[in-house]
Amino acid sequence: MELNLNLAAFRAPAFRLYFIGNAFSLHGLWIQRVTIGWLAWELSGTGAVVGWVAFLTFAPVMITGPFFGALIDRMEVRPAAMAVQGSLAALSLTMAALYSADALGLTGLSALALAIGIVTSAHHPVRMSFAPLLAPAGAITSVVAATSINFNVARMVGPALGGALIANWGVGAALWAVVACALPYQAILPFLTPRPRNTDGPRDANILAGLRAGLRHAWRTRFIRRVLILTGTFAVIGRGLLEILPLVADGLFQRGPAGLGVLTSAAGLGALAGAVLVVTLPPSRAETLPPAARAAAAGGIVLSPLIVFSSNWPLTVLAVGLLGTLGTVIGVTMQTSVQQVLRDDMRGRVMSLWVMVGIGGAALGSLGLGAAADIVGLPTATGVAAMGCATVLFSLARTK
Repeated sequence: MELNLNLAAFRAPAFRLYFIGNAFSLHGLWIQRVTIGWLAWELSGTGAVVGWVAFLTFAPVMITGPFFGALIDRMEVRPAAMAVQGSLAALSLTMAALYSADALGLTGLSALALAIGIVTSAHHPVRMSFAPLLAPAGAITSVVAATSINFNVARMVGPALGGALIANWGVGAALWAVVACALPYQAILPFLTPRPRNTDGPRDANILAGLRAGLRHAWRTRFIRRVLILTGTFAVIGRGLLEILPLVADGLFQRGPAGLGVLTSAAGLGALAGAVLVVTLPPSRAETLPPAARAAAAGGIVLSPLIVFSSNWPLTVLAVGLLGTLGTVIGVTMQTSVQQVLRDDMRGRVMSLWVMVGIGGAALGSLGLGAAADIVGLPTATGVAAMGCATVLFSLARTK
């Protein structure tokens, strides 16, 4: 398995356009999420509410994500992509307009967070199925590596941009930036023509049968099953903590939106460093957990408590940046490894499950950490969660 990034995919004009448009869209998605988190903190001042709103944006991935994955494996991909992007743009515009009119309270914020979460649960299997069809089948390694880096860099850099926008120009500027980020992809989509899918398996009788087939394939394939477990374990503690950074910036250090901007920028810089690191890694053996991913998961579990137990602001900023690096290493290596063993008509289902455990783990982590922080404090809650995740990771390492 070649993990290093090559340029084969970029020789296809459709993929080049897609890569640019999707980069804008993904950054807008993550700017929006950190802005929603800050709004929840600003409106409530409680960790439980911040965790709850973050949970609403992520939880639909665990419920509707696999359904959309099965659906996209049965339908034309470009119309699905246009519908998803149009819906995300409409929701972003609604949120920005309501905030500008001073009409966005906690109830409205929660409802919009849930709606965005549902549409986003369709967005993930769509993008993971669409991109490989915009380049020749032989360029799958390049496509997967490029798109996974695109996503994971946006996952870290987007929140950093959002934090900086909030700190310097306010929440309204961040929300309108999200609307602007949706426009390039909307303009590009009509010009993207995917190649026909390569299908080797029988067509499922209906969506539910297809969903069951995807679940069976993921669970019975030892490699995919182990990838899902490791991804979810890191997401609970590493990703979950990054989703409630307002509690760290203001709840622990009283640094306000400026502090949030510093932490999210650190995570973004760490993500960029992780992207550079990934393309220099040697190839991993096919259908085995990449050593870099295993090391990054262990490092993230050890590092997470340091972020909240430290009373030293520069040390906490450094730890958040390192966590961003580790998250990108895990995300890119795992997605690249799994995508390369999937046929086109199974891609939406299996990758929706991968996203489900990754983002669903972050949702559960942010909800649990936020609620527990109000009861026992964020340091204690994070320490207990880290010990639980370490136990799972140790058990996975011992499983043959």
